[in-house]
Amino acid sequence: MSEKILIIGKNSIIAKEFIKKINNTQIIAPSKSLWNMNNTDLSMKQINIIKSVDKILLLQSVISSKFFLTRKQSEITKQININFLSVIKICELALNYNKKVKIIVLGSEAGIKGSYDIVYGLMKSSIHKYVEERKIKYPSQQLVCISPSTIIDTKMTLSRKDQKNVLKSIFKNPKKRGIKSIEIANLIYSIFYNITDYITNTVIRVDGGKFSRM
Repeated sequence: MSEKILIIGKNSIIAKEFIKKINNTQIIAPSKSLWNMNNTDLSMKQINIIKSVDKILLLQSVISSKFFLTRKQSEITKQININFLSVIKICELALNYNKKVKIIVLGSEAGIKGSYDIVYGLMKSSIHKYVEERKIKYPSQQLVCISPSTIIDTKMTLSRKDQKNVLKSIFKNPKKRGIKSIEIANLIYSIFYNITDYITNTVIRVDGGKFSRM
């Protein structure tokens, strides 16, 4: 029987690079009509999907370039649902209904240093805290968050209007570069398949030493 992986954010470059690396695996990527990330209501369809998978990869993120005070409440609510509530919902379903599930969530350095999008930064910070504090219910479960700095080839980065700030941030990094989606995909693969699942409830910072001080 082939392994099943639920991926939210299948169209991201990270997901595409990760999928290239796996064989004999069934990718579950629910359509918006089946799994609306702006709808946090519980449904039996969602529970049944969660029960059937071996691994879950949560890559969904929405960031805004608008100043917080100019944003509509509906926009902010939708962003909170996608960036935070939907992630928590899926994790809670998995930890309660799937005894052997392994979960990787994509965080962000914005959860450590903040962001020009206040909502985005706060939601990522909350995700980091959730992963660190949410105890697994069964020994075979795993819950890990990967927190990268600027991923230079994602739509989120390339579509930013403040490219000067992006470049400034990259060149301040000791590595003098941003990270690529394939590097994140490689790390995800290693955690899922090569590294002990004793690593759990932790946020793995992938920032090239950006926050070193000495």
